[in-house]
Amino acid sequence: MGYVNLCNVITDFADTTSILYIKQKNLAMTTTHTQQTESKFVALASIAAELYSVMTVAWGVSLAAKNAKVISAQSGEKGRGFQPITEFIDEIAQLAMTGVNEINNEALQLTKIAVTEYRNIDAYHRFDSVREKNSKAQYIKSMTPAMKQVEQNMQLSTKIFKKSLSNLTQLLETMDEYMLSARAIASVSRIVTSNAQEYSNQLKVVADDLDQAASYIKDKLSESYQHLNNVKMQTH
Repeated sequence: MGYVNLCNVITDFADTTSILYIKQKNLAMTTTHTQQTESKFVALASIAAELYSVMTVAWGVSLAAKNAKVISAQSGEKGRGFQPITEFIDEIAQLAMTGVNEINNEALQLTKIAVTEYRNIDAYHRFDSVREKNSKAQYIKSMTPAMKQVEQNMQLSTKIFKKSLSNLTQLLETMDEYMLSARAIASVSRIVTSNAQEYSNQLKVVADDLDQAASYIKDKLSESYQHLNNVKMQTH
């Protein structure tokens, strides 16, 4: 009788240990995915925050370019060489503002996809937990189609997320190229302004503002790249 009781105790202990192990495993997996999702949200929000101020800076450069057009027109022949440059400066500023909007939209899209991805992963782990706890239940296999569907949804959301992540990377790279062009234009501008005589200082201020703005935006892009790398590290 004592032997039977001991066997029952051992069996109950084994069952309890098994259940605890499953719970701990599922909890650990859920916690990991929750942390990864939170890290993605923080990184994507940080990208939007880093580039928020870029809009103001780009708008300021665009306004300066328009003012420079007026100065160039007033200076006549002396400032004629600067007129085409003001067009380039304004175009770069407009491209920067458009680029920031596109980046923010892509970051928002990534956030939405991350939510869907997390929900699919969470649903799959819940199904898997029920299946492990009730492996001998009569109708446990009826869950299989639902699990397969959730698994397909997981794979699809991950694929879409990676594609959107690639788009965001490309947008940041394009913006970086714009800023390289902006700094090159600023250098040329300083040379051209030397021929504008009494208007030289006013036009030089525009060139300096463009160079400083481009440098500032490049710094923000660099920080955004770091946040983007954090997202990539959380994406498998």
